[in-house]
Amino acid sequence: MSATDTTSEMAPTIAPRRALGAALLGERVFAVGGWSGTATQLDTVEVFDGVHWVAGPALGVARSQHGLVSLDDVLWAVGGWSADGGLVSEVEALRADETAWRVATHLPTPRREPGVAVWDGRIVVAGGFDGTSDGDLEGYQDLVEVYEPKTDTWSRFPRMNEPRRGLTLVAIEGVLYAIGGYNAFGYSGVVERYDPEPGGWSVVDWPIVARTWAAAVVVDGDVIVAGGYDGTGYLGLVERIDPDSGAVCQPPALHTPRAWLAAVALSGRVLTLGGETSTGIGGAAEWIETQCR
Repeated sequence: MSATDTTSEMAPTIAPRRALGAALLGERVFAVGGWSGTATQLDTVEVFDGVHWVAGPALGVARSQHGLVSLDDVLWAVGGWSADGGLVSEVEALRADETAWRVATHLPTPRREPGVAVWDGRIVVAGGFDGTSDGDLEGYQDLVEVYEPKTDTWSRFPRMNEPRRGLTLVAIEGVLYAIGGYNAFGYSGVVERYDPEPGGWSVVDWPIVARTWAAAVVVDGDVIVAGGYDGTGYLGLVERIDPDSGAVCQPPALHTPRAWLAAVALSGRVLTLGGETSTGIGGAAEWIETQCR
């Protein structure tokens, strides 16, 4: 089956928005923040119980272009942008038994469009953008900052080889992978791997399509990258990568090609949420097939 074929199951839609975050807290999916095309960002939180979406506790700081991860039964909203306040430094947390977000810490280097992942009980924030315009070369970040919730401390990892924003970051078996994104020179298909032994980032040869604003999750030890934007259009492309061999295949494409989407993996399935399409910002919620054919 080609990448233009689709096999998907639509779920109840969410409020239309792009550049949102999504993560699991227990068995519930949280869709957090984003931008709907209005003057400012959203504090909107919606929670999916497998059947319905219901309203969740609103963010304290409305934001888009942020990361959202789950660690130790706590959701963490990291970084992002607010039209009202600019770059967001506040890292907000929500425990499974809480009804309101709280500011747990502040991102040392506030930025939007970073890659955010949980690694070894810590929250890793890689890349992103803190410039004033797309042409601001110094705004594209290779910086990697790491938060340890148990000690409430920040530290730094070695910098990535390629500064970029709009990348995705995933962790598999103690290894981090920074995937895609873009900088002032164009759209990136670069994948970098961080291994604590011996440490540092190295470029790996994954023959993926260069794109930004995609969503990435891990399913059965493989990386699933869905959607995105490649400079010419919004993508329905879904790629599945074996991180050990670098082999890439293409499961059926998204029913709704889009970028700035979010995704979560749940029981071997992947739910993609929201994003921007060629016709505007939407609230698509689509279960996608992850097996290649």
